[in-house]
Amino acid sequence: MSSTRIHRQRLWSQAPLILVLLLALALRLLLWGRIPRTGLISDEGEYLSAASWLAHGRGFSWYQSYLWTRAPIYPLFVAAHLRLFSDTLTPIYVTQTILSLVNVALVYLLARHFELKIDNEELKKARYFRFPVFNVQCAISTLSALLMACYFPFALYPQVLLSETLYITLLLGGFLALAIWVDQGRRTKDEGAKTSSWIGGNVALGHWSLIAAGGLFGLATLTRSLTLAFVPLAALWVAARGCRELASLAAWWRPTRSSLIDAALFLACAAAVVLPWTIYNSLPRLYGGLVVVDTSGAYNLMLGARTAYDGKREDAPARNFMLALLSDHLDQEARRQLLEAQPASNGRVLDRSCLLARGDPRLLAALERPAAQITQAERQQLMTAEGLCLIGAKPLAFVQKSLSELVDLFQINYTGAERFANGFGVGRLPRWYTLGLFLLDDTIYVLTLPLAVIGWALARNVQTFERLNVQTISLIGLWLLYNIAVAPLLFAINRFRLPLLPFAFIFAAYALAALPRGWRALWSPYGAICATLAAVLALIAATPYAYLEPRPNGEDSRWASYLGPYPSSITATQIAWQSRPGYVIGQQVMRALGSGDAATAGALLERSDVTSGTLQIARPLLAGLQGHAEDGLKLLPPLETILNTGDVEAAVVRGDLLRRLGDWEGARFILTQRFVDDANPVQWAWDWLHPVALLGNHIDLAGNLDLGYIEGCYLGEGDTSIHPAANFRWCTDGARLRFPDAGTGAAQTLALRVDGRAWFDGLRPAPPIHVFVGEQEAGAFTPGPSVAEFSVLLPPTSSGADVVVTLRTDTFIPAADRYLSQQGKPVVGQVQRLGVRLDWAELRDEIEN
Repeated sequence: MSSTRIHRQRLWSQAPLILVLLLALALRLLLWGRIPRTGLISDEGEYLSAASWLAHGRGFSWYQSYLWTRAPIYPLFVAAHLRLFSDTLTPIYVTQTILSLVNVALVYLLARHFELKIDNEELKKARYFRFPVFNVQCAISTLSALLMACYFPFALYPQVLLSETLYITLLLGGFLALAIWVDQGRRTKDEGAKTSSWIGGNVALGHWSLIAAGGLFGLATLTRSLTLAFVPLAALWVAARGCRELASLAAWWRPTRSSLIDAALFLACAAAVVLPWTIYNSLPRLYGGLVVVDTSGAYNLMLGARTAYDGKREDAPARNFMLALLSDHLDQEARRQLLEAQPASNGRVLDRSCLLARGDPRLLAALERPAAQITQAERQQLMTAEGLCLIGAKPLAFVQKSLSELVDLFQINYTGAERFANGFGVGRLPRWYTLGLFLLDDTIYVLTLPLAVIGWALARNVQTFERLNVQTISLIGLWLLYNIAVAPLLFAINRFRLPLLPFAFIFAAYALAALPRGWRALWSPYGAICATLAAVLALIAATPYAYLEPRPNGEDSRWASYLGPYPSSITATQIAWQSRPGYVIGQQVMRALGSGDAATAGALLERSDVTSGTLQIARPLLAGLQGHAEDGLKLLPPLETILNTGDVEAAVVRGDLLRRLGDWEGARFILTQRFVDDANPVQWAWDWLHPVALLGNHIDLAGNLDLGYIEGCYLGEGDTSIHPAANFRWCTDGARLRFPDAGTGAAQTLALRVDGRAWFDGLRPAPPIHVFVGEQEAGAFTPGPSVAEFSVLLPPTSSGADVVVTLRTDTFIPAADRYLSQQGKPVVGQVQRLGVRLDWAELRDEIEN
């Protein structure tokens, strides 16, 4: 056979993988920049904050004042991109997209190691689509990769600042390296020094594969500490690999000398990666004691134990426990008060800290010291002790909670943060995205779960396939059991099962490739057990029995499900699909009202597909634009109802209408309410309101009347360190100030009172603030180390037009205590990029000399 023909055959053999990778790339490109975000979710803000400090040369010090510490690899991964490409997140997403494609290829290659030993006649019968390349083995690899390519979360996560994409790359790489090691060992045993035609190499390849596997598992551990306890289990598996090819259970207890050396080599390589970080972690100047990888596991243990103890998940007790050990600005009594009994969200009173109730001397001693003197290692010890104390107090409750979490791990949570499905009920999700969630996420998952269990049974059936790689299968089984055992002990969310799904896809592909002749193996006792387990998992994931749940008319089901009444996936999909047109109209109404176009807004509100939610907000605002603010107030709920329900949007609309009536004190009263402050509805007010002109064109930032006049500014904060005391708002790059109807046709002066002190926190001197009107830069100023006034001459704006000023500047991310201050508020988890701290801004007609 000529070399050219061999080369062509090799290229043709890779055609399925190339096609699947092209499909995966197409899906990811279709999603690029189109994820319906409303902000950062889950741990994104934490990772971004820590990585920003790393990129600016401040090490891992951001975590010194946070609830826990993290494994280092992902923050370093993000920080490297920020350092090379500045603050833009696009390069991170590009790299993660490449990694997600690598993951597809890794699943394909890993599935290739589930070799099928079938004679030529059987192989011919099993060919697919009339192409020789699509034999049974290729079908397994291709179907596995296809599922990996199309599964929606794996396509979404490259554009999310979470560690899953990188972690799965390292994890799959480690498993593939071990599969190559097993394969090479078997081939060496069967063929002497001969080697695989598609792997290549020699006996030394096995050692290098084992070294690579140890290194990759070490890196995975430094990405997510979940893998830490699995590495010793994998080492035991490596030791057992030499025990007569796992021929019997007794062989596990009689490892050979060479297998022990292999296990030691694997463990040493993993330890060589992890231990330097452990040593660095434990230095007095960093975390002040033994921290193997991170302290998040201790926090999650405490949170899970607290959930079991209280009978319901409440984040406040665990968070307050840590705040008592972190908060420098609280005195000893206030810190102790955080550990006392606390009211819960359902009106109950949650018990005090378990350690405090028992008078634990370690906790009491820590509370007597300044929080700054308590190291993260000590906090880890106290969190672990608190968690164990709670478990010891109610062990049966912890067992019950863990079983419940195990069920939750396999069920669908339609509104999980990582799905970006919040607001689906009002039509916020585009229809293509709604369909993607249903078909490419929930449907694939519900079908994969039972198929994977059946595939597991078939893969171990010697009548169908010879067990040439039973060792690799057993390793994957060990990984699956490990995760199923560990996750419920803490708490279970949907993304915790992502590291399991690549392997589930392989076994699901195995089941599909075995059709139809292989399924008769399920009639064996072992096959029957697996089929029963598959049926149970299918019922747990789909939960069709939710239709049979007894409940009052109109009540939602208690069970998340795929098939069933709300909150099932199919019902939520229908709601999201049907409500989309009304949402689109609502956005058009918002833009018309925000621009002051009363005629267009009025015409849109006459349409039949406008939702009641849009009408409740838009009609009062339209009445105000038309000069009938009093009529608009009558369309709103009574003041008492707004205060009792905490309706932020209604409160802001009421404040805007009162300003139109000249009742500035009434407006100040409603906009000063705590529920309005906590929500900080700056962006919502900028989008929906077209406010009246301010007296003297003066915006008092954080003065409770600035909503609608500012964009890109954070929650106001009082400052008593200066005289007289003042309220300030931090604003970010691109913040805007709006002066309605303020244009005069002549040049005007923008005056601002700016606080530049907070920039001098060791980061760098305050950067210049550039002032733009439209696309034209009007001038710039640089804040000094004090509170001072600055002025910039603006170009003319046509008479009666709005003057909109944009402030552009470099930003920094503050310490973790500011991030923690968002806990318990609607703005939780949002990174604040601080650029300029403003007291007030004023537009003056006089021209600067």
